[in-house]
Amino acid sequence: MKHAYLIIAHNELEILRFLLSSLDDNRNDIYLHIDKKAAFDTTVLQTVKSNLHILPVRLDARWGDFSLVEIELLLFQEAYKNGPYAYYHLLSGVDLPIKSQDYIHRFCEEHQGKEFIGIAQHVSQRELDWRSQHWFVYARDFQSGNLFKKVIRGVFARMQSLIGYKRTSLQVKKGAQWCSITHDFVQYLLQNEPLIRKIFNHTYCPDELFVQTLCWNSEFKNSIYNPNDEFEGCKRYIKWENGILKPLKLQEVDDMILSSRWFARKFTSNNKQVVREVLKRIK
Repeated sequence: MKHAYLIIAHNELEILRFLLSSLDDNRNDIYLHIDKKAAFDTTVLQTVKSNLHILPVRLDARWGDFSLVEIELLLFQEAYKNGPYAYYHLLSGVDLPIKSQDYIHRFCEEHQGKEFIGIAQHVSQRELDWRSQHWFVYARDFQSGNLFKKVIRGVFARMQSLIGYKRTSLQVKKGAQWCSITHDFVQYLLQNEPLIRKIFNHTYCPDELFVQTLCWNSEFKNSIYNPNDEFEGCKRYIKWENGILKPLKLQEVDDMILSSRWFARKFTSNNKQVVREVLKRIK
């Protein structure tokens, strides 16, 4: 059975082209959402072996905003209509595979039914409540330095804490946005889209919450590949430094390739030597 690759792209057209080339396999279909703000020449985005579906709808994606959940749901819906697929892999446009397609397909066949979802460890209940339970005065300018907006958000969150307001009784879980999930779980997510919107609209970074939370509170919890290691669980090689996602370096290529992960992020066209070395290794 084929795999579906779902890509959210907003910049780095050259890296996106490398990504499409690395996924171009007759066992894959590719679904691409391009950010409304991106000035991409889509005529250069082509594949030879894979069917490439560029979504006609282009939303304005904002970090930390529900718009990212909207985009993921659009991608899941579009791919699901053309499925079923064995796995749906959610990627960013600045990701690259660090394993061959033969390796990824074989691993998925050997572990068919497992959900490759990252569950973050050592997250306090206070943080989860802050991220998911409050109705923030929250718009697309969440990162705005506007002091008035910050004060209003803080007041509302504090008031809701004092009165014990809860948006959901589900056990909220957090983890990496990027995942590889089965057709059955995609169906479950789409069936629960109204619940996702009810719980996670106007929350903080809901793209890191909704997949994990729905999986954890369902029968799919028992199918999570590794619930104890976030990035091994989702098979992503992601490095953070002091809370900042840094571009990958040439000296990290050996660690990437020798790891058990399938995809890595993030890559940049400012360091194409790293990109070329990774693609050479997996071929």
